[in-house]
Amino acid sequence: MKLIDNKSAFHMLLLHAASDSRGELLYGDSLSRVKKIVPDFLGNGPFPDIYLECPLLGEPFLDISLTVVFDDTSETNYVSSPLAKDTDRMLEFLRTASGKYPSVCGGFEIDTKSPSPGAAAVHFQPRKHKFLTAGFCEAIGEPLYGQLFEEMTRRLKDSWDPSYFGFFRGRPGLPLRVGGYISPAEKRLCIADPDRIAGAFKAAGFTAYDDQMIREITAVMAVTNRENEFQFDIFPDGTVGSIFSLSTNFAIEKPEDVLASFKDGYGARYIDLLKQWNITDDRWKKGIGATFAGAIPAGEKKITFSLFPQWLKVRWTDRKLQPAKMYQLIKAFELPLS
Repeated sequence: MKLIDNKSAFHMLLLHAASDSRGELLYGDSLSRVKKIVPDFLGNGPFPDIYLECPLLGEPFLDISLTVVFDDTSETNYVSSPLAKDTDRMLEFLRTASGKYPSVCGGFEIDTKSPSPGAAAVHFQPRKHKFLTAGFCEAIGEPLYGQLFEEMTRRLKDSWDPSYFGFFRGRPGLPLRVGGYISPAEKRLCIADPDRIAGAFKAAGFTAYDDQMIREITAVMAVTNRENEFQFDIFPDGTVGSIFSLSTNFAIEKPEDVLASFKDGYGARYIDLLKQWNITDDRWKKGIGATFAGAIPAGEKKITFSLFPQWLKVRWTDRKLQPAKMYQLIKAFELPLS
């Protein structure tokens, strides 16, 4: 029996994330919609991996990225939200695939910026097990998107390796968002030879870049020796959109180390870059200030709660920088007290 249900854990974490005026400044009025909508996506199994996504400039809002986690109770770990309509086959596919291949995962992208949110988008991360792509897309009733992912993988076979994708269901004409990870070693090669970045763009079929954008990309890559995450959009006709994103992974999970990094470490250098480009205001301080980790003893177990900034994203549209975005990871686990 679980010591705390997922809905209660989520509300506790969200309450902390939004406290000290952070809710209004970081998330705006979409926070109230998140409180109502997201609990019905949480299921009864392990607490999902949840990212709180918010812009660091302009109108505040909160989107949710939710990756479903399965265990022996996974037959009950299905969602009840009407915004997750017709995803039972997808969830069953994920349960089976993640059981065989632990690095495989998937879930939902919940857009709550609009006062009337539509059906949740879905995402799938096959990583190296790309043969699973077609099965996932068939399970969700969108086989074309599997073909698009395979096509982008083919295009990039000699450069950056796609690892995951996401899309809106039942909305013809919208792109597939394809992403992957750039290793520290590959980053060093790109920084030393920016033509390598242009080569990856050409292979992908991405044309919305210029020399200044390449210089900005290398500056983001140089901030930290952690991996970067790239994203392209590919449309149903095979053309690639004008949006490119590059996210920086911090992966720090000790509150004191997070605060130190954003005081005078590589977190601070990254923020300085965003401020120099005028794609963040001072609200990032509130996002970093929400960082915490704690535990509550309960008999022979303990419940751990945490919130950490994990990614900062820079996005270009038609070669132009857009407001930066922060991704805060919230987690709740039950562990042995020892």
